[in-house]
Amino acid sequence: VASADADRVLAMSDGEYLAALQQAFGWRAGRFTRVGARQAYPLKLVRAARVTAPRVVLVGNAAQGLHPVAGQGFNLGLRDAATLAELLADGAGSDPGSPALLEAYAAGRERDRDGITRFTDGLVKVFGDTRPGVPLARDLGLLLFDLSPTAKQAMSRLSWGFAARTPRLARGLALAARGEGA
Repeated sequence: VASADADRVLAMSDGEYLAALQQAFGWRAGRFTRVGARQAYPLKLVRAARVTAPRVVLVGNAAQGLHPVAGQGFNLGLRDAATLAELLADGAGSDPGSPALLEAYAAGRERDRDGITRFTDGLVKVFGDTRPGVPLARDLGLLLFDLSPTAKQAMSRLSWGFAARTPRLARGLALAARGEGA
């Protein structure tokens, strides 16, 4: 809900909340019958200043909190995990918390992480902008996008990320060839 409505929604009884949730969500998942504790937090971009520390790596939503746009935060987390797994497999037998490995992870994920966070944050801003003329321009842009197979293809490739290199696991390849270690 909009930030201005958060306190009102939190103050609803369970019955009121269930009714409002059902109306807003529809019947795609069937009938909602109960709810748990509710909490509010703003949907805004939050990024860790660093994704590594001595013997620590942040992956996925531990490294950044994105607005939930088209599952891009999930995709980013999968690529984080695939990159880390590849680095660990390639360094089989060496220290998994070595500064060199952590630096390679951070450097290898920086471009993709930055690109996705800027992209999703930009989309949220564009779709939330109600200044005169912006909704019309946005709707025209969506229409042109819908008519362009090239634009649709480029958008689908976005799920691969902004990285110069896609991790082997993300390409469906094995981490290491048989007999090459773990």
